[in-house]
Order: sequence, then structure tokens, then C-alpha cells
Amino acid sequence: MSNRKEITPEYIYLTIPAEYVCVYHRIMAMLADYGEEMLKDCKASCTDRNSSVIECFNMFNAACAARHMGEDKKAALIINYVKAKINQIYKGKDNSTGYVFPIDENGVLKAFVSCNDRPRFVIDVDDLYKQNQGLGYEEEYSLDDENNQEGYIYPFDFDCEAEVINNVIETNLTFYVNKDKLPDSELKNVNIEYYVDGKYVPVLKDHTISYGTHKLKVSCYYKGGMNNHDYVVDNYES
Repeated sequence: MSNRKEITPEYIYLTIPAEYVCVYHRIMAMLADYGEEMLKDCKASCTDRNSSVIECFNMFNAACAARHMGEDKKAALIINYVKAKINQIYKGKDNSTGYVFPIDENGVLKAFVSCNDRPRFVIDVDDLYKQNQGLGYEEEYSLDDENNQEGYIYPFDFDCEAEVINNVIETNLTFYVNKDKLPDSELKNVNIEYYVDGKYVPVLKDHTISYGTHKLKVSCYYKGGMNNHDYVVDNYES
């Protein structure tokens, strides 16, 4: 008798080249933006824009296939075409978003992925060591940068005061390097990402929350250093 048991996984594992993940993000956001319109529009024929959305998704898969077969020049040509088409659809506006992605074959180890000048994968160090049970995670997911220097080259940290005003979370952040307050002239070099109840929020001031208790994660990056903290915010009807 076969010993099988039904499970309910949170994720399935997709193989996407790490350097393509930001393009994948943009395609997913594009499908979310235009999916309903495409469903109505493409029953008969698609508009040029909706045809381009479908083409981007198909060509992205073609780039991944070419990359998998070692045809790097062809893959680069296709992925650059996809980027150009997305920029054309959004008229130059960057629709990039940040997500939490599973990055191991078991779908257990997860990373915060953000898209700026290049994809950035940030993991919780405690999670890394919890998952390392002789499976090679420490070697595969190195905490060192490409120059073999420590990723955390200095203690970068921050304090965050959060409150809810008119159903919107407002924050006041103070940043530190080596326990010294970061000069105002350096604030432009700090990248901040917000996650509310586990979901990435591109613009916190535009995100309204319901009444009740919510989880807020704040991730901050500064010149190769990063840190993140979790908070709980309450929004009660007055």
C-alpha cells in the first residue's frame, strides 16, 4: 500500500534566474494591473497593449529557457526586449515592486527581494541558521558579498516610531551607523521598504489599514548595510 499524505504547501518552487527576478516582478505586477481588462478584452481579439502584456510573459519564459540551455546571448537579447516592452507599456514609469520569495528548493528559506539598480536578496540570519541542518545552506547562501568581504561591513541600525492616523501608518525613522546618528546629508542614500501583514507596500502613506492589530516590518538599506525590525500597530475606531 502506498504511504501517501495530502499536504497544503504555501509555495511551489519556480526556477527563475536571480538576475531576472526584477523583470519577473514587473510582469507579475503588470498582469495584476491588466489581468481583468485582458480577460474581458481578449475573448475576441486583444488591443495592442494587452497583446504586448501576453507577449512579455511568453518572451520572459523564452529568455529563461535560453538561459537554461546556456544560450546566454540569446537570453540577454530576449530579456532586454521584454524590459523595453514593459517600459513602453508603462511609458517609462517603473512598476517594480518588492516581494518575499522562497529561495531554496524546499520553499522554506525566504528572502525579501527588492529592485533598485540590481536585485537584492535579504534573508533573516536566524532563519538561515535554523534551516541549516547539514544541507549546505551556509555555503549556498553566503552572507559575504561578491568581493568576499562581510556583507555587514558596519553596524547599521535604526529606530522607528509608528502611529496610525486616519487609517494610515505613519513612521518617524532615525538611522545610526556605529551607534552614531546618520547625518541628514546621508539620508538620501537610505532605501526603506515597508511590509504590512506580510505584504510589500510600495508607498506607505497611500496604504490604508482596517481596524484592529497589524504587523509592520521595516527594512532599511544603507551602502551595503541593512537591518530590519518588526512592530505591531493598533488601529482602533475612536
